[in-house]
Amino acid sequence: MGASSSLLDENKSNYIKGQVDEKFKQFAPIYRKQYYLAYLSQIRDELEQRKEQHTQFLKQRALPEPGKVLYEENVRYFVDDRKWKDRYIVIRANYVLECYESYKAFVKGSLPLHRLMPTGGTILTAEDKYMEMINQCCPCTDNLQEDFAPPVEDMAGQFPVYLRLPYRRDFYFCFCDENSQVEFISILSDCVRHQNKDFLKKNTCEVKAFLKAIQLYRQEKGQYESWDMLIGSDVRGLANLFMEDMMPYLENELQPCLKSKRADRRKVWFATLEATYFLLQEHLFERMKTLKQECQEMVKQQDTLMRSDMDQISSSRAFLEDKLRAMVTEPATKYCTEQVQPYLPAVLEEVMGPISLGFTEARDLSEGMMEQLCEDFQDVGQKEELRQALFKMSKANLQSCYEKVNGLADHVQELQQTFNYCTQGLLDSTKIDLKQLMENTEYTFELLVRKALEDPSVSLPIAMQKASNRVLKQFDYDSSTVRKKILQEALINITLPSIKKHLAPSFKEELPKFEQHIYSDYTNFIGVENVYEDIIKEILEKEVNMVVKEAVSKKKFNLFSESKYKFSVSSLSSTPPGSAPSSPGHLNTSPRQRSPMPPSPLLSNGLTANQSVTVHSSESSALSQALPVMAKIDEGENKSLLEESSDDVFVTETKPELTTNGSSTPIIRVTEAIESTGSDSPKGGDANFSDFTNKPTVLISSICTKTSDSDEAPAETENNNNKEIINTDLSKDPARIKALIHNESPAKDRDIYKEFTGKQIMDLSEKASESQSPTLEDETRPLDCVKKIRDLVEEVIEIEDVVQPSKDNGEKVQIQMFEEEDAVV
Repeated sequence: MGASSSLLDENKSNYIKGQVDEKFKQFAPIYRKQYYLAYLSQIRDELEQRKEQHTQFLKQRALPEPGKVLYEENVRYFVDDRKWKDRYIVIRANYVLECYESYKAFVKGSLPLHRLMPTGGTILTAEDKYMEMINQCCPCTDNLQEDFAPPVEDMAGQFPVYLRLPYRRDFYFCFCDENSQVEFISILSDCVRHQNKDFLKKNTCEVKAFLKAIQLYRQEKGQYESWDMLIGSDVRGLANLFMEDMMPYLENELQPCLKSKRADRRKVWFATLEATYFLLQEHLFERMKTLKQECQEMVKQQDTLMRSDMDQISSSRAFLEDKLRAMVTEPATKYCTEQVQPYLPAVLEEVMGPISLGFTEARDLSEGMMEQLCEDFQDVGQKEELRQALFKMSKANLQSCYEKVNGLADHVQELQQTFNYCTQGLLDSTKIDLKQLMENTEYTFELLVRKALEDPSVSLPIAMQKASNRVLKQFDYDSSTVRKKILQEALINITLPSIKKHLAPSFKEELPKFEQHIYSDYTNFIGVENVYEDIIKEILEKEVNMVVKEAVSKKKFNLFSESKYKFSVSSLSSTPPGSAPSSPGHLNTSPRQRSPMPPSPLLSNGLTANQSVTVHSSESSALSQALPVMAKIDEGENKSLLEESSDDVFVTETKPELTTNGSSTPIIRVTEAIESTGSDSPKGGDANFSDFTNKPTVLISSICTKTSDSDEAPAETENNNNKEIINTDLSKDPARIKALIHNESPAKDRDIYKEFTGKQIMDLSEKASESQSPTLEDETRPLDCVKKIRDLVEEVIEIEDVVQPSKDNGEKVQIQMFEEEDAVV
């Protein structure tokens, strides 16, 4: 871009450093406080063992090493002496562009001529658009005819690339063909996005403290709107912030030079800007390094206090939150309801429309590439060619997808007029997520195809087609999950600043008074501003979640609810290896981790949530034999079977009974559990036992379980039932019950002491009904009223063993079946 020398003399440099020190003194206390809070949050997550939840199905490739080369090519480069020269450009996985004199210099390990971090860069291919941007950045240059951009006639090719950088010199490249230009622009765009966002996405105390400190620092100056120059590292972000304050000074100091007749006045301006920017970064680097070391030492000294007094700190924060909530909730809710909520559906449409178009384009691109591979490779002998094709698939150009997402820029005016929001940060993060999703799609498909290649018995075309279909389904789910996250964060980031700005005149001066509600020892660990903003954000999140849920319910933009895809459970066995343990590909399907089931119909039949069903059997095969018999009971007879009972009643009470034809022994009876009193109540043990002890039960008599093979079993009487239904001593000692079950029951009988799913129970009952002896029909037949109960068994999530094992003397086995929370069968 011309001369690199600046017009900054020693006096100007010292003045700039002094201004930086003064502003940094205002920033440092905010950063220290936020560092304490970030470190405390980290300890809390550690103590509570919080882990990040992964909700993706597609497999993610391991991150490449920072030194891995992503791009290398000979490129025509415009050097400082305004000449085009060949340079060897290398871009590594750290997204830094390295410019070498030649390929030989790169191979020899020589240092690069330039190392460029294109943070905040804008990529253009047309000279007129580039010069328009230059004129907007340089003061006092209207209608100035000056050769600033590289001369087009001297270019070796007709495909230039202009890289415009804020506060720095620009870079120019030239290519002989369009494909090379497109490839370079693609990787250079990735560098810009990752340099903008990667540091700020780190989950460290330093980054969290910096982001919050920058926000509060700007709010103290009345700047609540989004800021598009919060990019790069913390030093670069601070330099961008302070440069905005230094611009008036630089314009005033350089005004005489800009009014002179010098033909290179633009070069003078940009060279001075660059020198000032580098001076700020150099000065701030040392200040930030010292500040971070101080914070690390402070939290190290307070670490023990934070851990030991975590409960007291949390209580103190909760007390402060209650005080603030009483003051803030009403005005914040009113403004949010009147001035924000009506706009949310429209903002959702404006944001989600272009983003969903980009993701749809990505899906179509992936589907087309996979279909092409399925058509091109029908023979297993083409393994090497297939691997090369899969590698090319991973290098797919996503420019068409990015162009769809860029449509969001067309709506900037509407968003800026209402909420003064800049979309550049949203565009960068969305494109990063989109590219990651495409990489996951390619990698998952590659894993499935490679697995098929290893098995000679598998038909490759069929396996590839199945892999394609499965990957597309997983893409749809992951796409919905990613876009909902983007949408929720965008809606909050767009609207939250307007709420805080509206409430600031009322509460800005009041907030410091709430420091008195914090215990003096914990003032470093609780931030009034943080609690205040959390309350406002919570109010806004309720409105945002309602709008997003409504969009999901209406199936807008192909957004799915969490339960939309259940295919993942059935395909766990074929999930690619290496998925995150908490990802859906490896979800624990334990009933306690499933979504809550809807309330059981038993509740409408009079069985309350604190009741359970107890099944008695005199044989080890009781469960498998009882269900088929119960299924034959007439549904019409099942009325007033279970009546609601009060939780306050703890006496055994016999409800209206259903009896067999010619027998006085009840088949099903509702009883109330005996409440344990005194100090003998168990304090721990299995929660299932304690639940059973204090809840009513429904008793099913053994007549339902009598089979042709059980003629030798003694007849059960009402006295025996009452004797064996509830054993008070055992109910108080769950561990003893389990020990008896394990030790006394024969090995062949222990199969019934295990967990069953609802489907397994029904399969078990169907198998038992097929093998059941016909002599049962000739014996005493129970009423046909358990058909409905059999239907209800499908809702049972878990079956627990709770009472005594079956014995040779005919003692009963009691099995408790209950659902996870409310519905009890």
